Amino acid sequence: FMLPYVFLGEWISPKLAWLKIGSYGVNMALGFLTGLWLLGRELRRRNIPAAYAETVVFLAIIGGVVGAKLAYVLTEAEHFSWTELISGSGLTWHGGLILAAGMVIGWFIYKKLPIPVMLDAVAPMLASGYAFGRVGCQISGDGCYGLPCSPDAFDKIFCMAYPNGIVPTNTEVHPTPLYEAFVNFVLFGVLWKIRGKFKNPGILFSIYLIVSGFSRFFIEFIRRADGRPDRFLGLRDAHLVALGQVVLGLLLVWIFTKFRSSKIPDYGIMPATPEPVPAKVQRKRKK
Repeated sequence: FMLPYVFLGEWISPKLAWLKIGSYGVNMALGFLTGLWLLGRELRRRNIPAAYAETVVFLAIIGGVVGAKLAYVLTEAEHFSWTELISGSGLTWHGGLILAAGMVIGWFIYKKLPIPVMLDAVAPMLASGYAFGRVGCQISGDGCYGLPCSPDAFDKIFCMAYPNGIVPTNTEVHPTPLYEAFVNFVLFGVLWKIRGKFKNPGILFSIYLIVSGFSRFFIEFIRRADGRPDRFLGLRDAHLVALGQVVLGLLLVWIFTKFRSSKIPDYGIMPATPEPVPAKVQRKRKK
């Protein structure tokens, strides 16, 4: 199944030919909306205001899109162009991850929220959001394909062509977006299931970093290079960032196991705070 666009303005009038709603964008929106709903539930379970979920998701959207675009323009585009910054194509995953993480953690610090607890709260939704994005890549056929399959290889049963994609190809290739979507949906399910099992906050987020990093690192070997340069020992930027995720995750496991602020409660369940009394009710009580 392949549907690059869910709506084209030209279906209504030639004057609206500029209007296009891509299936990738729709899937990203589904990922963010799902994440918003689930994060609100998780914050409420941890006795943290559920309204914070809206700010977290908003910052993730802005940081993810801007960071992905900047990383593409600065590291992968053939030449810098201001028009590339506002085009709908050319997004680099790890750039969005880094900038979005920085903005969200900065907001945690500003609001004086316990960072390990908040990182654990968002960890499952990071996996599901990425999975939704990869489903969008698959449906739109945007070129994030794997290497061509060997006719005699055992894994040929998984391969497919993308003749109707935004970046069409009739060659059977590894559907790497599907591989990543599957791994991250499973990772989301596991993280959601075990999210209340760890006494020390921060461990859940560390597990996300390690598993998603390993997944991206190995899948990157069967993805097409598409002009992305090798940086070190034949590894591309995505390889290096994925390895960085794994190393950071392992380091955080050690840190969160050995050290913890006395202000952070076990299992990341914050003390319940009474709901604020509305002003009208307060006036009635005074009378």
